Amino acid sequence: MNAAMPVRVTDAMRARAVFILCGLIAMGLGVFTAVGSQASLIAVSVTLIFFVAAFLLPLPLVALTLAALIPLQIYFPFAGALSMRGALVFVVAATVRVLGAQSWRAMLKRLRVLTWLAPAVLFMLAALAAVPTAVNHYSALKGLYDWLPIFATALVIGEIVRTERLRAQMIAVLIVAGVGEAILGALEAAASLPNVIAALQLPVSEIFFQPNLLHEKLFDVSFNWVLDNRVLPFGTFINDIDFAIFVAAVTVLVVGLLLGRRKSQFEAKPQLAMASLSFVILFGSAGFLGAVLLQTLKGSGAIALAGGMIALGSIYLPRLSSRTLVVGGLVLIIAAVIAVPFSDAIVQRVVFLVQREAGALSATGRTAIWLHLLANVPQRPWFGFGLNNALFLVPILPSLNGGAFVFNLPTAESAYVAALVETGIVGCVGLLGFIAVVLGRAYRNARTATMPAREAGIFAALVAVFCGSLTVVGLTTDQNGLLLGVLIGLVFARVNQVDASTERL
Repeated sequence: MNAAMPVRVTDAMRARAVFILCGLIAMGLGVFTAVGSQASLIAVSVTLIFFVAAFLLPLPLVALTLAALIPLQIYFPFAGALSMRGALVFVVAATVRVLGAQSWRAMLKRLRVLTWLAPAVLFMLAALAAVPTAVNHYSALKGLYDWLPIFATALVIGEIVRTERLRAQMIAVLIVAGVGEAILGALEAAASLPNVIAALQLPVSEIFFQPNLLHEKLFDVSFNWVLDNRVLPFGTFINDIDFAIFVAAVTVLVVGLLLGRRKSQFEAKPQLAMASLSFVILFGSAGFLGAVLLQTLKGSGAIALAGGMIALGSIYLPRLSSRTLVVGGLVLIIAAVIAVPFSDAIVQRVVFLVQREAGALSATGRTAIWLHLLANVPQRPWFGFGLNNALFLVPILPSLNGGAFVFNLPTAESAYVAALVETGIVGCVGLLGFIAVVLGRAYRNARTATMPAREAGIFAALVAVFCGSLTVVGLTTDQNGLLLGVLIGLVFARVNQVDASTERL
C-alpha cells in the first residue's frame, strides 16, 4: 500500500473493532466481578461505558453529548475514596479519537493554527515548573489535571463542529442545560433547608454532585448557599457562586440570540409561527434565568452578567436597529419587574458586601485576602507557589456562614490573583494571553460571521465566565470548566471546512 494514501475505515473494519472491544470489555468485567470489589466494578464499568461511547457515537453526537454532560457530570467511585467524572473520561476518549484519526503532519498543521495553544502551553509549563517547590505537591498536580479537560474539550469541539447546523444544535443544548440547572435551582430555593439536606444525603446524590465536597460539608452544613437558614439556588453545583456564573453565562447567550434575530426570520409566512414560538421560548428562558440568578444574591454572578451584557453592547450598539431596541427594552423592563420582589434582599446583600470590604464587619472581605496573597508574590515571582496552593498562604480569617461568624481557610477569591500567586508572572502572562486570544477571536467572529447572533452570544458567554472569575476561583470547576472548553471550541471550530481527516474519524 502506498504510504501516502490515507487509511480508510470501512464498515467491516469498524464492526470487527466493535466485536473485539466488546469481547475485551466482557472479559475485563468478568475478572473484576470475580476478584474485585463492588466499587472497583462500578468504576471500571462506568469508565468503559463512557470510553466506548466516545469512540462509537457519530461525531456530531459526541459533540452534543459533551455539551449535555456540562450539568450532568456523572460521578462514580474510583480508587477508594477518590471519584472520577464520566464527563472527563468521555472527553479524554474523544480527544484520543480525534487526534488518532489524523496523521502527525495533519495534526501538527492543525495545532499550529490554534492560536490559543501557545499561551495555554506557557501557562501550563509555568504551573508545572512550580510543582517541585509547592507547599502541597498533590494540589499543584491536581491543578494541572483540572485544566486539561478545558483544553481537551476545546480541541475536540473545534475539530468536530464543522457545520452551522451542528453549531446551532450545540448552542441549543447549552441553553437547555442552563435552563435545566436553573429549574433545579429554583426548586431548591423553594424547598426548606432540612428537605434539601435530606435530598443530598440520598445515595443517588453522589452520582450528580461532587462526592468529595459533598462528604466534607454535609457534616456541618458549611455551604455558601445557606444564608440565614434558607437555601439559595445552587443546581448540581456545590458552590453557589459558580452556579451564579454559569447561569449568567447562559443568560447572556440567550439574550445575544434575542438581540440578533433578524427581521427576515419573521417575514416568510410558513416560518412565521415557528420563528415566533422560538422567540417566545428564548424570551421566557432569559426571564427565568435572570430570576434565578437574582435569587443567588451573589456578586460574582452580577459581575458576570454585567460583563456579558457590556460585551453584547459592544456588538450591537454600533449597528442598532428598531427591532434590537424593542427587544433590548423589553429585556430591561422584564428584568426590572423580576427584580422588584428581591429588592430588599438585594439591597441588604449589597450593603453587607460594601461594609465587609470597607472593614466595618469582622468578616474578611476579598480585598483583604488579595492583599495577604499578593504580599507573597516577591518570594517566588516567576513561577509562583503551584496551582491550588494559594489557600495555604492565607492565614485563618473570620468569615460568615448562615449569618454566623466562623473561622475558615479561605480561597484566593479570584482566578487571576490565584494565577499570579500560584504560577507567577510567567504563568499569569500565559493565562491572560490565552484569554485575550480567545476573546479577540470570538469578537472578530461576532463582527464578521454570517450568523452574528450565535457568535455574539458565544462571545458574551465567554466574557461572563471570565468576568465572574474576577471574584472567585471558578475557571476550572467541573461544570464551568467544561462550559468554557465548549465555548472556546465553538470559537475556533472549522465550520464548513471538511477535509479528508474527518472521513476517517
